[in-house]
Amino acid sequence: MFKRIFNKRFSQFNGHCTVFHRSIRRDSFFIQQRMSAKNKDSGRQVKKYPLATLFLKQLTADKYTTALGSYCAWNRHVNLSPPDFVKEVPENDKHIYNYYDALQYTLYETNYAETEDRTTDPRTTLPGSGISIVILASPVECMAILLEGGRRCPGDMLLVMSKSWITVVPSDLDPSMNKLLVHKAISFESGGRSFIDVFDPPRRVTYFVNFFTRSITDGQTGDGEDLEVNLECPMSSSLKLVRRTDDKFWTRIIMAEANVAYPATLAFAYKVSLQYDIPNDAKLKVVKLSSKEGIENVMQEEILSFLNRLDENADRMVVKPSGVKWHGSVGVTFHPRNEPKRIIDAAIQLFMALDAGDGILVEVFCGPDENDSELMRDYSFRLRANVCRGPNDVPITTTLICGVGKKNEPINGDNTKPQSYESTMIEWGLENDMERIKKLVVKGSANILKSIIRHENALTIEEKGGIGAQTDVIGIDYFLRKKEGVYVPYGIEVNSHDCTINCQLFEFINPSLSGYSVAPLIQTMIDRSQAFLIAGKKILLLNLGVSSKRFILDSAKKHRIKVVLVDTFPEDSSPIPDLVDQYIQYDSSDHTKDDEHADKIIEILEQQDIGIDGCCTFWEDCGPLAAIINEKLDLCGAGVKGALAAKKKSETHQVLSRRTGDIPHFPRTYLYTEKSIHVEDVNDLPSAVEEVGLPCILKLEYGSSAVGVKLCHDLEECTKMFTGLREHLTCESDHPGIGLGHGNSMVVMKPIVGTEHDVDLVLFERQLVAAYVSDNGPTRPGSFTETAACMPSCLRSDKVGQLVTAAYQCCTEIGLESGVFNVELKMTPTGPKLIEINARMGGFYNRHWILKCYGVDMVRCAFMIASGIKPIPPKIVPSCHIMGVMCVPSMHAEVFLSQKFKDAVAELKRQEDVIYTLIEDDFSYATAKTEEPICNIAVCAKNTAKAKSKLLALCSNLEVTTEQYDIPHYVSQFSASSAEREKTPSLPADYSGTTRNIDQRSLNRYTV
Repeated sequence: MFKRIFNKRFSQFNGHCTVFHRSIRRDSFFIQQRMSAKNKDSGRQVKKYPLATLFLKQLTADKYTTALGSYCAWNRHVNLSPPDFVKEVPENDKHIYNYYDALQYTLYETNYAETEDRTTDPRTTLPGSGISIVILASPVECMAILLEGGRRCPGDMLLVMSKSWITVVPSDLDPSMNKLLVHKAISFESGGRSFIDVFDPPRRVTYFVNFFTRSITDGQTGDGEDLEVNLECPMSSSLKLVRRTDDKFWTRIIMAEANVAYPATLAFAYKVSLQYDIPNDAKLKVVKLSSKEGIENVMQEEILSFLNRLDENADRMVVKPSGVKWHGSVGVTFHPRNEPKRIIDAAIQLFMALDAGDGILVEVFCGPDENDSELMRDYSFRLRANVCRGPNDVPITTTLICGVGKKNEPINGDNTKPQSYESTMIEWGLENDMERIKKLVVKGSANILKSIIRHENALTIEEKGGIGAQTDVIGIDYFLRKKEGVYVPYGIEVNSHDCTINCQLFEFINPSLSGYSVAPLIQTMIDRSQAFLIAGKKILLLNLGVSSKRFILDSAKKHRIKVVLVDTFPEDSSPIPDLVDQYIQYDSSDHTKDDEHADKIIEILEQQDIGIDGCCTFWEDCGPLAAIINEKLDLCGAGVKGALAAKKKSETHQVLSRRTGDIPHFPRTYLYTEKSIHVEDVNDLPSAVEEVGLPCILKLEYGSSAVGVKLCHDLEECTKMFTGLREHLTCESDHPGIGLGHGNSMVVMKPIVGTEHDVDLVLFERQLVAAYVSDNGPTRPGSFTETAACMPSCLRSDKVGQLVTAAYQCCTEIGLESGVFNVELKMTPTGPKLIEINARMGGFYNRHWILKCYGVDMVRCAFMIASGIKPIPPKIVPSCHIMGVMCVPSMHAEVFLSQKFKDAVAELKRQEDVIYTLIEDDFSYATAKTEEPICNIAVCAKNTAKAKSKLLALCSNLEVTTEQYDIPHYVSQFSASSAEREKTPSLPADYSGTTRNIDQRSLNRYTV
């Protein structure tokens, strides 16, 4: 049957490409009403209204797919048939070659490769990310999403053009819910490449976007509507949420809440179930009507009253419909205010065309003052703002575009050509108002989505239309109108998730901006997909460590991860009952027996019938143990070889020093090392010092947190330090968590001169997923304890690239495979030099800063990798600049324990621009030789200079700055960051999330 459909469609082709074109359904949307039809409400004849013929003629399904183009330059002999198990071809698959032609037409004319048919070679393995973002649609509505998705998550962005390509089965997570499995799709890869793929086994849908609804397709197909029922996975909007965002009156209320200007509005709602909570000061009124019979007098009275209340500047009125099927200016008419009969007649006639849940609006016309210029006398323009829900549910206004049209005719995206906001404002002589209006639109649009999010969060699952339903993208239309003598953007309407096509057209016209409008949306699709995948995973967590690391359990609970904790807490300890799924009390502190510990822990898991999806640790001493367990259970992790090499500092440098061969893409790794000699006994010191040279660094071979690190100027000093440390630090109980469980041997290293930097890395199967660079201030005199830090790095971008590359090479070359790691380096005159590798997430404040600055939770990344899922974090510029200082026991113990400081900290925790990180509140192990920081106090600001100023003032108020603890000196080297110095092109709007150089797409975009 499908072959017959194909042959019929191909024989009708005749050299003309048939494409799905949305403008036809709007510009040709002339509505007819059967005047002899009986009123559905009363059974009586409906009064004839001449203008109703203009408004009520339903568009036929055939007109939704329209012939365009003059050639076909691609192969149509491709397999678009349903999967083999489908017995009958769906009726709506007759349009599938039109959809395919639309895709190829776009790819061909925008210089992307033709779609390749790979259906004879089914995809049998899932991607590392595990995600499958499915767009059920014709490609025309979503090309920007598909192409940007191919860039950000290659192979995971899937276009499905037939309902038959998807099956619905009961969810294994909750049998009362439905799981979607995709058997066939057009998958998008980087570079705009696309493939027709068959999946065997089918892929589980982790995010669903449904464009196959009757409202979006003007009745051509509603195939996607029943797929939304009881879905387990996240989805963009839902049928029920779309009814809200497409209700123009409801979104006027949202605009009022968001402090966005809107025209004074009178609405008539027909059988609407929504509750309209109108703010007291809003210029809004709604009249709810449950019948179309006998409404003429009510509408006339309300309209006359409304007209009389308006100010004298309102000289024109607009009558328009509201609801899911009313789009593209269909049914919109303009009328002089002083002709109320025309307004009333138009409103009544339009009301007769409504379906239940629809409405009409009578509102003040918004447009430029015709006295300001000749252009404004005849023309107006619509300003469209695209808003995406970005990482952590932060609304981001991405793109502003305009369309110019006749002032006395409806203006929409289908009857105008997209142009930039800046060009439009300059052409209209409004360049002096450009920045002011832009700020209003960018902020107001984000506030509108924020208000929509707030309302949706208060809805039940039933009201939202699904457990994973939420609004992730909207388009907002504005028109300029004078208010108190200045032009103000007036919000006219909000469009739902099929709103990106105009921004898409603008980006095709301006290829350098490709993907900007939807980049945060794609990241949200990815984040929600991966959150869905990680929920319910059971992770074996080895040793929580100090109390300050209990945020790890909070993060796990937030992401619905089940934790099996192995630790030495008493069983009734406070974090155990609430924050972990299961607890195993086991002492693994003697890490010289890690292989034995691994066998015993695995045995306990088997005895208690505990199945796990992964194993990880955030406690450095347990790194090798976690790696051994993962190897024995064939789970994803750092790798035993790499974990052991990273834990032993001298081994790290010795491995790298042997890597002297040519690498065509990176420097030789021996260039990152300095001499490093393992020392077991005091008798080994002379030869080690002679080989390394003086002065030298003496440190614990397995140490962490810079505990016991000393600079020695001669052999005598080195011997004294060695003896003192060996006597004071003998075993784990002498100072828990600094590596003594692996032994107290020492290492002698050559000192490295330069500025110190941390690189926090995410690796998956030896590939670099993400990297975040921070700068450290000078260490304290007489020790190597950290004093201050800032993020992002103040170095220029090429130096940041050097650090990231060096950190990545050092990790992979010693054998680290998958995980979240922290690398300490110095930037010397000759480039980066390695200090050490920590084969676990960066300690102290690192996780909190990265989360604040980049929106990435490194804890979640670690859990995902442990589960075998490749994280896809956002590649964004930092949202702020963070600068902080450490407090140490020898300088701040008295301040730290004072009630004044505790009260101040309680207040700081409530401030969004301050990050307080408790590191250690147990001073019993602290001495002048081995102290660790107590806490970190940091501030956030728009730039480095403001961050420094705020931090110095805060430290002074908290009495952290003293003559002995010179914070101004510690932060003195932090100057303007590279991002501040190196100017890059700005976006059409204030979306800081994807700003990049035009040619940067060709680069490996793992650096930030």
